[in-house]
Amino acid sequence: MNHDADYSTLLDLFIQLVESQAGIEIEEGSAWLNDAQVLANKLFRHLVSMRALAASTTVETTGGPTVFFVDHASVKVVARAALETYLVFFYLYGTADRSLCRFRYKTWQLGGLADRQRFHASTQQGYEVLSREKIQIEELRSDIQRLTQISEYTDKQRKKLLGGEWRIGKGWADLGTQAGFHNKYFDNIYGYLCGYSHSSYLSALQVGQAQSIEDQQRLTQSILGIGVVLMAHFAFSYAAAFSNAESVLSAYPDARRVAEKWRFGPKDMASIYDR
Repeated sequence: MNHDADYSTLLDLFIQLVESQAGIEIEEGSAWLNDAQVLANKLFRHLVSMRALAASTTVETTGGPTVFFVDHASVKVVARAALETYLVFFYLYGTADRSLCRFRYKTWQLGGLADRQRFHASTQQGYEVLSREKIQIEELRSDIQRLTQISEYTDKQRKKLLGGEWRIGKGWADLGTQAGFHNKYFDNIYGYLCGYSHSSYLSALQVGQAQSIEDQQRLTQSILGIGVVLMAHFAFSYAAAFSNAESVLSAYPDARRVAEKWRFGPKDMASIYDR
């Protein structure tokens, strides 16, 4: 199946949705919502890069043969990053409970800063950044411990959470199910994409077997289909998080119908996987 038309439609809708927030003043104490736009931008760039990689590539050599191919392998590596970005976006901003969103955001922020503390600084600027962030980490830990959601965790879980393990007790498959994907569909897709990211034997086998441009294009289109599904889910979760975006979604009924068509959920896939 060729996904080019729907891909373009949903990319355009993506831009309109995110632009609906441009210039809107963030309320005091809600600066953490800014990173919803940063994650949306990260996801958008992955999606654009997927489509760019899906185009054929020609490499001319001096005195040698001209190499022509479709890089379906790289499309899959970027698709995995896009999928994980959407899952993080939904985990942080996909619930109507803003206090829970804020709690999750703070633990996610703590996790990232704690990760950087493990890096080796080789410049004075690097040392200064780590020193400043070490103070920020302690402030975040204090903030998190004051939030009511921390009481839902055991002592052992709290220790891990405050150590930077923001997905405490949740794997990517758990986040996928929470975001509205059928668990078996997610396991199949995510496992396949991870195989390419980690250079599994099966990924090498498939790259070796797909010698014709037609096969390479077919393998690429199937992954662009994942991008279409991600954009469809994003359209509705973003619109649910921001009221201005909901108005945009209503203003583009044709694009909304395309998004509705591709927003697969567990019930839509029950006949395939629940047998």
